[in-house]
This record gives sequence, C-alpha cells and structure tokens, in this order.
Amino acid sequence: MSELAMQHAAAFEGELPPMPIEPAWILEGDPVAKGTVIVQSADKLVSTGLWSCTTGKFRWTFSGDEFVYLLAGEVTVTDSTGGKITLRPGDLAHFPRGAETVWHVTQEVRKVFTLRTPEPLE
Repeated sequence: MSELAMQHAAAFEGELPPMPIEPAWILEGDPVAKGTVIVQSADKLVSTGLWSCTTGKFRWTFSGDEFVYLLAGEVTVTDSTGGKITLRPGDLAHFPRGAETVWHVTQEVRKVFTLRTPEPLE
C-alpha cells in the first residue's frame, strides 16, 4: 500500500514579499502587489498562496486557472466581454486560464489563491 504524501503549511505571518504588477498593465494609481506561494503540489502545477494589493486599476491576464477567496478589501474585476464582479471578504471566484481582466482595487485587498498552471510554477 502506498503512503499518502501530504503537505502542511503553518499560517503565514509577517510581511508578504513584493510581487510587482507589470508597469505597462497599470491604468490608474500606483497599486503595490505583494504575495507568496505557501504550498505546491509535487509537480508544481498547483500552487496555493497569499496575495495583497493596494488601491489602483490594472490589467491582468491569467496564466493558469485561478481560484480566489477574498480575506479583506474590495475589488471589481471586469472581463474582456464587459462582465463585472465585485469581490468582498468571504467571496470566492474562479478565473480561467487566459482570461483578460481589469482589476479596480477600491480598498486594499488580501486573498488566498489556488493556481493551476500548464507548466510547473517556479
């Protein structure tokens, strides 16, 4: 019988490291993003972490399927068809790989993300 290989990560405390937004993607303000991957699958195709961002507006194209759970703040996300969702603490959302969006962060946000990528995330 094979053993189940489980991973565990303690609650993250402290300052998140910088995870800059591409400057050309910024549309308004000076949003500062920070984040870190906390745990990954053995093949590094699935990653879970924390991300935060100060107020501002920017484009974002998803490199993989991403599921998010908002812990704090408020953000309105608009997709390429003009569809909009506003996320607040406790809200969950899924963004498919390749989705082209605009994020308008009106209150500094903090989220948990799970990202499934086609290639290992290093």
